[in-house]
Amino acid sequence: MRRNLYIDTNVFLTFYHFSNEDLEELKKLIALINTDNIKLYIPEQTQNEFNRNREVKIADSLDKLRGTKLGNQFPMICHSYDEYHLMKKAIKNFEMNKSKLLEKLQHDAETETLLADEVLTQLFSKAEIIETSDEILNRSILRYDVGNPPGKDKSYGDAINWESLLEEAPNDFDLYFISDDKDYYSKLNDKKFNEYLLKEWKTKKNSDLHYFRRLTEFFKQYYPDIEISSETEKEIIIKNLFEAYSFDNAKSVIRKLRGFDNFSIKQLNDITAAFATNNQIYWIKNDYAVSNARREIIEENKDKIDSTIYSTYEQEYK
Repeated sequence: MRRNLYIDTNVFLTFYHFSNEDLEELKKLIALINTDNIKLYIPEQTQNEFNRNREVKIADSLDKLRGTKLGNQFPMICHSYDEYHLMKKAIKNFEMNKSKLLEKLQHDAETETLLADEVLTQLFSKAEIIETSDEILNRSILRYDVGNPPGKDKSYGDAINWESLLEEAPNDFDLYFISDDKDYYSKLNDKKFNEYLLKEWKTKKNSDLHYFRRLTEFFKQYYPDIEISSETEKEIIIKNLFEAYSFDNAKSVIRKLRGFDNFSIKQLNDITAAFATNNQIYWIKNDYAVSNARREIIEENKDKIDSTIYSTYEQEYK
């Protein structure tokens, strides 16, 4: 099942500031988009907000880092101890390394070569960007002017983001919404979504909206076992083989699988087991994509595959 996802500007900006979020989460997200498990929607307004505020967020981080000090004052009674001299040396090294770090951060921030820049640029390139049409803009202005959420500080930004999602996100499919903006959460319970907006979404889109304040919360609930490695996308696709829920979905997953090679023994065993146990695959055994994947991936590697698993596979594909 593919999940439609929106991530608000404030979540993206946390990767430039003090946060418990981890860039590894964004790498997981990229892998899930590449394997068609997630479709990320980014309104043009969200992208513009991010671009406007990136430098502000980085500058604040650098200022806070510059202000970080280790206590350098010691009572006279400490001076005759070895530990005092070790601590003084450590403080000197701290200040020297902090200065070098700030210089490198300043350079990379100005040239947009921070690791966060590289990962977010890649992520944005894979998202569905929703352009702010005149119709979206006009609806957003009206929405804000009549007092309907979201919106604050005489800004139409949140209203534009919301109207963009109402316009472009598909009907009848749930939306997974990640934001730490108070405009979106309930005034009674900040762990729940704004009730007015929730009802509006259900009415207009005929689907549910699932709300999270942190990207880590979303991954913990839906993708707790994903570990980032060079094999991540391959592992996700193999997992999708077991979960294929229709003939079309199975063929789509198998086409992606055929784009990889050099499968490990465990991966070959898992692929063979999925082909042998998922009826959405073996009921279309003669389909072009299925038969080619069987020949190229499974049958050509028969000697590497566990004999019990391969025997079960053979029974289904006689």
